[in-house]
This record gives sequence, C-alpha cells and structure tokens, in this order.
Amino acid sequence: MIKIELHTLVKKSTIAFGIRIIAAVVLFFCITSCVNNSPVIFPEAEYATNIIGNWQGTVGDLKETMTINRDCTFVCQVHPSGFIANTLSQGETGTVNGTWKISGTIITLKITGEKNERLTNNIAISTILSLKDDELVLKSNQGETSIFKRVVNL
Repeated sequence: MIKIELHTLVKKSTIAFGIRIIAAVVLFFCITSCVNNSPVIFPEAEYATNIIGNWQGTVGDLKETMTINRDCTFVCQVHPSGFIANTLSQGETGTVNGTWKISGTIITLKITGEKNERLTNNIAISTILSLKDDELVLKSNQGETSIFKRVVNL
C-alpha cells in the first residue's frame, strides 16, 4: 500500500509542477506582448532622425500629407477637406516643398517651391509637442495644435 500511495503522490506533484510551468510561460507571453504594443516616444535628441517619413494630418480645414526626407527636404500636399472634396475630389490639391531643420523642439520649414498655393510667408515654425513612432504632434506659432499619423505607404 505504501508503494501505491508514494507513486500517486509523486504523480500528483509532477502534474502540479507542470501546471505551474505552463502558467508561468503563459503569463510571460501575456506580459511581453502587452509591453511591445505601446508606441515608442522619442526623446528630443532623436527628433531629427525619427521624424523622417510620411505623415498625414489635418491643419485647420485642410488635410495635409507630409513627406520629410533624410536629406532635410520636405514635400507637403494640402487637400481641401469636407464631404464634396473628399468624395468627389473636386478640391484642388496644393503642393509646397522646401527644406527643414530641427533645433531642440522647434522645427522650421523653409518653403522654396509651391504649386496651387498662395503663401504669405516662406517660413513655417512649429514646436514639436511629442514624437512617437506612429504620431507627431505640432503646435504652430499661431497656437494651433495638429496631430499627424505616420503613413507606411503613400
């Protein structure tokens, strides 16, 4: 009888140990998958490197698509927004291009060319409020805040 009870006890403790191992592995994967889903927030020192790419947002009443290039040039397309412009594409798209630079949290866009746009200034200055891997938040000198989302393919 002692032999059977000892065998049963060893079998039960082995099963309990196996369940604990499986629970620990599941918990580990749950925690690591949650951590990896949060966006990366870049520090100010990395703004110039990580701002490079394609961005879409709304500024005032206009939708903008910006391409910020590694060679410190940019192209910005301005699209009229609203139901008619969005669904029938009757609004005229304007394009602005030029050079950019970042100093601290300030981004300066110097406009060197334009098409279908009438600009009163050839320099636009904004403050970078935050830069994440998928989101750029800018505040213009006029106090308007704009949120841009990173676009993988344009």
